Amino acid sequence: DNKGYERLLDKITLEKAMEELDSREKKIIQLRYFGDMTQSEIASKLGISQVQVSRMEKKILIKMRIKLSGK
Repeated sequence: DNKGYERLLDKITLEKAMEELDSREKKIIQLRYFGDMTQSEIASKLGISQVQVSRMEKKILIKMRIKLSGK
């Protein structure tokens, strides 16, 4: 079915964008978007502040967006 194919393409694209992230960046994205954790929960788990998680998440998403746009 078409939806399954689209999900597979999305997963491949996302994995490609995540290739350039370091292990901490990958962990933040995985926890945030696949683990449905809040920034505060991630901060507590990683032993950093929520503000640091917020800043890192923003930078990571920009990095991924650039990778996905092919620039």
